[in-house]
Amino acid sequence: MNKQLKWERIQGIVLDAVGTLIQPTPSVAEAYTQAAARQGVELDPKEVKGRFNAAFRSDLVEGEAGFLSTDEGVERRRWREIVARVLPEVPDPDRAFDELWDHFGRPDNWRVFPDAAPAVEAIREAGMKVCIGSNFDGRLHKVVAGLPELADAVEVIVVSSEVGYRKPHAAFFGAVCERLGLPADRVLSVGDDLENDVVGAHRAGLSALYLSREGDPAGLPSVPDLTSVAALRAAEA
Repeated sequence: MNKQLKWERIQGIVLDAVGTLIQPTPSVAEAYTQAAARQGVELDPKEVKGRFNAAFRSDLVEGEAGFLSTDEGVERRRWREIVARVLPEVPDPDRAFDELWDHFGRPDNWRVFPDAAPAVEAIREAGMKVCIGSNFDGRLHKVVAGLPELADAVEVIVVSSEVGYRKPHAAFFGAVCERLGLPADRVLSVGDDLENDVVGAHRAGLSALYLSREGDPAGLPSVPDLTSVAALRAAEA
């Protein structure tokens, strides 16, 4: 399945952030449920999770440049709308938004996956450039800087709100290649979102691996964890 990837050409790797390198702790559903509870509203975390997934997948707000365009202001408006849709029962939605915006901007509310740091180190030791590429906003810089496992390991962070477009737009991946100083066919995208990290990357001319921690989807170049990325590279060397 992974034989489609020509490792001899790869000189740089872009790793997705949320779901690939880091995950929120407590979970998104728990954080939203707690925000509602602080306003006296008791909600089922499973219901909150379903609402969040539906709202997150919707392009509720877009920038002036059209579909998938964004900037810092757009991201704030987008997340404000998401919070409003997920927690319509709370009496003070602005308070809920402010609390959650601050919550997910603090490093102590994120956990680095155990395989992330060893994988990044192994990839760098193999002589490849590494960057983080994420549909996030400026808060990601503070989050990564506050996580020792990543702070000194990854110097380049490409954020959609700063690029002007969210993945899977080709302009996002173009910015990644520019920051890495490499042509698209020399860059590998790795992430847990099939459309954003794999399909979009392929359309932009990059190679891609789907990170499938829950299992290996048939017919897709994939890995079960990040250490497998480095292992595949070593096996091809």
